[in-house]
Amino acid sequence: MSSNKKIIMGMGNAVLDVLIPCDEHEIMQMKLKKGIMTVVEKDESTVILEKLKAIKKTSGGSVANSIVGISELGGNAVFCGRVKEDDLGLEFINDIEKAKVKFLCKPSKDGIPTAKCLIFITPDGERTMQTFLGASVNLSENDIIESYFKNVSMLFIEGYLWSSESARKAIKKAVLFAKNFKIKVIFSLSDPELVKSFRSEFLDFIKLDTDIVIGNNVEYCALYKLKNDNQIQTILTEHTNKVNVVTTGKDGAFCVLNQEVIKVNAIPNTPIIDTTGAGDLFAAGFINSYNNGLSIEKSLQKGCTLAAKIIQQFGARLEKDE
Repeated sequence: MSSNKKIIMGMGNAVLDVLIPCDEHEIMQMKLKKGIMTVVEKDESTVILEKLKAIKKTSGGSVANSIVGISELGGNAVFCGRVKEDDLGLEFINDIEKAKVKFLCKPSKDGIPTAKCLIFITPDGERTMQTFLGASVNLSENDIIESYFKNVSMLFIEGYLWSSESARKAIKKAVLFAKNFKIKVIFSLSDPELVKSFRSEFLDFIKLDTDIVIGNNVEYCALYKLKNDNQIQTILTEHTNKVNVVTTGKDGAFCVLNQEVIKVNAIPNTPIIDTTGAGDLFAAGFINSYNNGLSIEKSLQKGCTLAAKIIQQFGARLEKDE
């Protein structure tokens, strides 16, 4: 890989994240499933925002968080997603560009407003998300332009995009460009319920179009209909040409490649304030390190280090002193 070809491109939902501390009872009252993302209409999220107090707002979305993390680690990162030219959309672009990430797609002039995600954090640090996908679902093949892919070494695609038909077409076009430019395609499984909904499509996409897959053990169990980490390791040894990265929470992470299982431990005794962004920042640490030629083991370790840092604060952005 030539030295100038090191840009990491992220492709995902462009969402304004709104963090709200709450308790288990409030999660039940809102009929949300703890630890899972639920998609809602705009009015539903507006009503909740009037009742509960937000403590932080940042430009977000899973892959957008990872891409900002990569930039903060000194990586060269760009992001492709759809926002509307409204207050939230302009705030999103301004926020992500402040983190030295180039925002690639033109905001839409009309149609539905920019997406927002309410992230409810319970005292145990678990996050439960309620997302209005807004303009992000309108990402389309027209947003994918060949010149974006020059000097890109890795394309990181968010599984959440699969819930939009036009975004699936955008992914297809992006993957074609990636193949033409010999760019590694990374796919994030994103969410266990999403995996169950699109299981056969995900399996086909992974088999035909990806080089690296990143997900947690619950998502991998949903994908292959398994029950535990040992079963995941066994089935992934059949996928000899893929880099399969599996995060296992407090146990750390492992990667299966060429029938070899490489394991690293989580950072011990890490106090948990908020798990928002743990997977996103793990992905940032792993991808940036691997893109820079580090070994899989070192890349996994970097991912675990960043995940440990992010769960000690609110939100999915590293504090400036980190």
